[in-house]
Amino acid sequence: MGERWCWVIGIFGVEEASGDLGTLNIGRAEARINRGIALGLAIGVLVAGYGCGGDAGGPGGVAGGADLPVAWELDSVPLMAVGDAEPDLLYEVTGIVITDRHVVIAQESTGTLRFYDHEGSLETEVGGRGEGPGEFGRLQWMKRAGDRLVAYDLRGGEISTFALDGRLQSSITVARHEDYPGIWTLDVFSDGSLLSYVYGFYTPTEPAAQRLPWTLVVSDVEGEFVGRLFDMASPETWYEPFGRAGSRQMFRFFGRASEAVVIDSLFVVLENDSYDIPVYGRDGVVRDTLRPVVVPEPATLPRDQVEFIREALLDSWDLGDQRGEVERMLVAMGMPESLPPYGWLSLGYPDRPPVTAADGLVWALRYGGVPREGAEPDGPEWFVFEVGVGQIATLSSPDDVVLYDVAGDLAAVLRRTDLGEEIVELRRIVGR
Repeated sequence: MGERWCWVIGIFGVEEASGDLGTLNIGRAEARINRGIALGLAIGVLVAGYGCGGDAGGPGGVAGGADLPVAWELDSVPLMAVGDAEPDLLYEVTGIVITDRHVVIAQESTGTLRFYDHEGSLETEVGGRGEGPGEFGRLQWMKRAGDRLVAYDLRGGEISTFALDGRLQSSITVARHEDYPGIWTLDVFSDGSLLSYVYGFYTPTEPAAQRLPWTLVVSDVEGEFVGRLFDMASPETWYEPFGRAGSRQMFRFFGRASEAVVIDSLFVVLENDSYDIPVYGRDGVVRDTLRPVVVPEPATLPRDQVEFIREALLDSWDLGDQRGEVERMLVAMGMPESLPPYGWLSLGYPDRPPVTAADGLVWALRYGGVPREGAEPDGPEWFVFEVGVGQIATLSSPDDVVLYDVAGDLAAVLRRTDLGEEIVELRRIVGR
C-alpha cells in the first residue's frame, strides 16, 4: 500500500490520495512548512482567550497550601542572540538546548546541530542533509536526555544520539508496529527509550471536525517495539473528502491542540479538555495530575470579535489566491462553544507547543495570542508545575517568544521578527 500513497503537504497539512485520484495542495513550499506538519494533521488556526477567575486547588493543583505561586518573568534584554546577523542567519529552528558550555540549535533547513558558546560564538556544527549516520532527511526535533543530545529524523525514522560536545554516539531506526503503517516518535526518556504514537490512514466520508485517536507506544533504546500504552485525542481537525479517495484537512478554528512530552522517566499528556494534565509512568499508569492553583473559568468564544480575529490571522500569512479556499473552510467547520485552556494563536500547527518539559519541570502555555484592535496581543504566560508538588510559579514574557529549554535561571527562546526572521535568544528568568 505504501507505494500507492501520495502525500501532498500544504496549508491543509497532509492529504492522502491513491494514484491519480486527485489531491489539493494549498500553502507554501514544503521547505517553509516542514516545521509545522504532522502526518494526518493540518496547519490551522488557534485563537486565544481565557477567563481570569476560577476555583482554587484541586487534585495535584496546589503548591504551598493555599498560597499563590511565585511570579517569574523573562528579561526583555537577551544575554545572547543568534540569527540576527550574517553568517548565523537561522531558518526552521526545530530545537534548542542549553548545556553548561553551549546553546545548541537544531536547524531543519540544513539538517544540522549548531553549537554556540554562551556569548553567541559558533564553535562547531554537526549533522547535515543526507541518509548517513548522524545525518537527517527531515530534522524534526532535538532534545536533551541526561548527558546526551537526541535528534529525530522524521523522514528516515531514525534517532541519532550525540555527546554534549557534538560527537556522534549512535544512530538507530525506530521499528514500525506491524498493525500500523506509520509511527511518529515524540520524545525520549532519560534512559534512552522512546515515546511514539502509531497511526493508520484516515479518509473521511463527510466533512466533520474530529479528534482521531493517537495510540501511544514505547520503544526500547534500540528502537524495538516494547508495548502499547493507550489512546490520546489528537488535535481537533476539520476533515473533508477530496477527489475519489483523498482528503484535505485543517486544524479547527479555535480548536484544541494536543501534546505528549517526556519528563525524565515519566510523561505528561495534554489533551486540552480541561486544565488537568495527567502524568504517567512508562506503564501507562497515572502518577499525578497537574493543575493550576487557581483554575481559570471556562472562556466562552468571543463571537463579537471572531471576524476581526479571523481577518487579522489571515492577513498575517501570505496566502495569495488560496485565501478564499482557506476562508471557506474556516466558515464550513463552525466554531466550538468555548476556548481551549492551553495553546496559542497561529495558522501553523503547532506554531509552538502547548506544553514543554524542561529543567525537571512542566511549562504549560496558557491560551493566548489574541489580536486586539489597535494593540498587540499580550505576551505569553506559562503555568510552571513540579511533578508531585503542583504549580510552583507562573512565567510571563514581555514579548512573543517560543520557550524551548530552561536551565536554572536561563531560558532559551525563539523570537520571530515581523519579517519572519528567526532569532534564538538566551534570557534571564527574573525571580527564579
